[in-house]
Amino acid sequence: MRAMQLQRYGGANELRLAETSEPRPGPGKVLVRVFCASVNPVDWKRASGSLRLIMPVRFPAVPGYDISGEVVSMGAGVADFAAGMRVHARIADMNAGACADLAIVGATELVQMPVDMPFDIAAALPLAGMTALQALRDGAGLSQQPGAHQRVLVVGASGGVGHIGVQIAKASDAWVTGVCSARNVGFVRELGADEVLDYTRSDAFRGVPPFDVVLDCVAGDPGRWLGLMSEHARYVSVIPGPATFIWPLLHPLSRRRVRPWMLKTNGEDLRQLDALWLKGSLKVAVDSRFPLSSLGAAWQRSMSGRAVGKIVINVM
Repeated sequence: MRAMQLQRYGGANELRLAETSEPRPGPGKVLVRVFCASVNPVDWKRASGSLRLIMPVRFPAVPGYDISGEVVSMGAGVADFAAGMRVHARIADMNAGACADLAIVGATELVQMPVDMPFDIAAALPLAGMTALQALRDGAGLSQQPGAHQRVLVVGASGGVGHIGVQIAKASDAWVTGVCSARNVGFVRELGADEVLDYTRSDAFRGVPPFDVVLDCVAGDPGRWLGLMSEHARYVSVIPGPATFIWPLLHPLSRRRVRPWMLKTNGEDLRQLDALWLKGSLKVAVDSRFPLSSLGAAWQRSMSGRAVGKIVINVM
């Protein structure tokens, strides 16, 4: 089978399209023929070696966590899937493997796709969608009850996690303010944001009332947003920097809560996102599509910071 392989640390320059042996699913695992994968910043960050202390790579490595495709076969103990079933997932194994013709996925991670969901959307949703959902619901304690009227600020509202976070917050009946550059203001408004702030303007945040929840998909620095946080606000960063971890230690008596958030792969959460998509409450924006052999170019697009929504890899 074909697979994009990373032979050593060094990023996109070290990617090679290779022919490898087909994997076999062990107990509790499913073999999936991959139709589409998607790019997430963690892919190229791991490949660069910048995360090697916390997320080391075992070479040769096949990158990519998000997949959509069809079930080929199942390992022992798997009863909920059948060959030919259309499925998608975020692979929980640190060694991933999505950017290949075939991938092994844990049965508890895998979810049957909604009938009308396209494969590119199905591959774009899992990691970014579950990250946004969990960060808002579990990390920030965003109320799921209609009428709560919480004020939510989404920083990086046009990105992969951010654009989904805007919509999840709106589905929770929150007042949502998105932060993005001027060129993406219209896009974020179309997602349903009640207000959009262009961070490049010097007066962008002047006179803005405080927020109950801040979802930071960009910088991971809670200090930057303290002036916009209410007394009992919850700040959650999905790209936590050192300040996110240090802030609670330096402010133990603060009523504001600051938390880093790391995704926990959960098939049930992916089903919840699928249900929002079926209701029309969630749209997944695809910035661009690349063939498997151009994975390096797709990483470069992600690294540019200019992608609006998700970047999809067409494997089939």
